[in-house]
Amino acid sequence: MLILDCTLRDGGYYNDWDYSFDLVKRYVDAMAAAKIDIVELGFRTLQSTQYLGATAYTTDSFIERLTIPQSLRLAVMLNAKELLAAADQRTAIRSTFARRANSQVSMVRIAANRNEVALLGPAIEELHELGYEVALNLMQISEIALEHITAFGQQAKSFDVAYAYIADSFGSLRPVNLPPIMRALGDGFGTAIGCHLHDNMSYALANTIEAIDAGAVIVDSTIQGMGRGPGNVRTEYLVMELARRGQTQAVVQPLVNLVEQEFAEMKKTYGWGSSLYYFQSANLSVHPTYVMELTKDDRYSPSEIVTALDRLNERGATSFDVRRLTEAVHGEPLRFAGGTNVDDWCTARDVLLVANGPEAHAKKSEIEMFIRQHQPFVIGLNAHLPIDMSLVDAVAVCHPERAMLDATALGALTCEVVAPQQLLTSLGITVQRHRDVGYRVQGSTLAFDDEGVVIPHPIVAGYALSIAGRGQAKHIFLVGFDGFNDMDVRHVMMQETLDQFTTSFGSLPVTALTKSSYRVHQRSLFAPL
Repeated sequence: MLILDCTLRDGGYYNDWDYSFDLVKRYVDAMAAAKIDIVELGFRTLQSTQYLGATAYTTDSFIERLTIPQSLRLAVMLNAKELLAAADQRTAIRSTFARRANSQVSMVRIAANRNEVALLGPAIEELHELGYEVALNLMQISEIALEHITAFGQQAKSFDVAYAYIADSFGSLRPVNLPPIMRALGDGFGTAIGCHLHDNMSYALANTIEAIDAGAVIVDSTIQGMGRGPGNVRTEYLVMELARRGQTQAVVQPLVNLVEQEFAEMKKTYGWGSSLYYFQSANLSVHPTYVMELTKDDRYSPSEIVTALDRLNERGATSFDVRRLTEAVHGEPLRFAGGTNVDDWCTARDVLLVANGPEAHAKKSEIEMFIRQHQPFVIGLNAHLPIDMSLVDAVAVCHPERAMLDATALGALTCEVVAPQQLLTSLGITVQRHRDVGYRVQGSTLAFDDEGVVIPHPIVAGYALSIAGRGQAKHIFLVGFDGFNDMDVRHVMMQETLDQFTTSFGSLPVTALTKSSYRVHQRSLFAPL
């Protein structure tokens, strides 16, 4: 019985695989001392379009610095999606992997959806030629009929891979589901089968034991269950249970400090683990990324999250799509009637949009100095801003949940509040000075028409950008638009909004003055205009 710990790989979705070198070193040493069979250190990512930490790439040079104990076998993972996007799979493998004799990695695992499996032959052949063991992981297993699982096993066998795996991507399997799945996989592949099981419904340990009893000879786990969404079966629990059953030589004692100190602290920070929302998403076969995105955005109440998951289930949500998420939250696309009178609002003036990102807080005094020196027309995004409110000309509001949270603060503002009157009335909000501008959400569009603003997503930055464009601004500057990693739904929505603004108002320059990860022109707040 083999245990493969994939903590750093699966947990990296929370921290962009950016662990400290010291933690990685202590982790691998503890894994070796605990006699864990295989450690999957991370991904061997083929694309590099953003900053990611070392275990997103897990290069041989990084591994050499760790001085890995010889007793510990190492694996890395490839995403089939990246392989299939490459111009040539063989070239992609050759440019990413050294010969096995020159690498401490012994196993390469490939994670694939059902429609990708048959296309992976060239990559697997190349990995074999280089001397690597290969494991093939079939994702979203709960959505696949037993006969297709057997067919996957047969395809994996034809590729001569070392292990055929199933992954419970939605965490929707119960113990009773595992025996027929493992038998179907074994019928197609043989005995070298394994599983990667998620903990959406707190069944990960029970499911893993059931899979072992049904024939699995290699199983995945992670410290503290760290992994995307609800996480996985916990390595420490699995070791103790398999040791009790006499099925492993692994011991838990060398892992205790990692479990109860470093990774316990990370769990407090990132909050993975089973919950009501993950349980519901598993029951509904809704991709867990929807839960991750909904729960990290404080605009959504618990009841709104549950309702959104129900709507996603009705429309089918086995893959993540940002537009489907916004539609699920609001039911029908948002639309609030209002006025359109902004034509003379900021004509021929520089406009500064102030968001609430950490960089705006860190550069508070510098932003205030910039405003006093250059006298731009200042529009704040929502009511709570990091700068002196006496410097703000207007506050823009469009998202109903945010407006409701900010109701008291909006009523206290002395600057102009730009919002649809219908929105304010529906929430019972009264403001001292008001400019009524309507809006509606319409996919892939950012414009201004005779009903007001048209934006691709219900985010206030799009609302404010469109108004500034219609108001004939000379130049739009941004502060506090820090951005997120490019897999974060908030980042995707903002980037699409900025791109649509460029399409609609291409002659109007937009420049970020504080550090930003968005694809937008940037210059320093400290540079002279």
